[in-house]
Amino acid sequence: MKRTTSVLAATVLGATLIGISPASATTSSIDCTAGDYTRIMESYVPSNLERPAVDGFAYRLTASPVTIEVCLDIPDTSTFTIEARIRSFDTQRVFVDDRPGDKIFRYSLDANSFWQTYGTLTGPDSTYVHYTWYEKRIPA
Repeated sequence: MKRTTSVLAATVLGATLIGISPASATTSSIDCTAGDYTRIMESYVPSNLERPAVDGFAYRLTASPVTIEVCLDIPDTSTFTIEARIRSFDTQRVFVDDRPGDKIFRYSLDANSFWQTYGTLTGPDSTYVHYTWYEKRIPA
């Protein structure tokens, strides 16, 4: 699935409210293999069902502030809706990106945060859809 797909990246919505947003707001060609990502995971999910741990982890923790950048390589005809549920101390934030096709997005984490990543990948019913998750951490 190493391919380059043109997409219109969504504008930054709600960034001032929750401090997290898609990484780009311009039309671009997305090539996840060129992003210097430090973690690459190939996996699959059942189509049209919300699944936890689409990033390969049930729960994740961070001790220091960090921004996570993810590039998703999915089939051209699919949409992978990502929901990161972020908790730290008394606060809870939810990051959602439901743009179609390949995409790059970022979400920021405070010190001593933990989060779960859920996803729903569209496709024909009763099938498994493959995807590749590219990830890197950007220190705050």
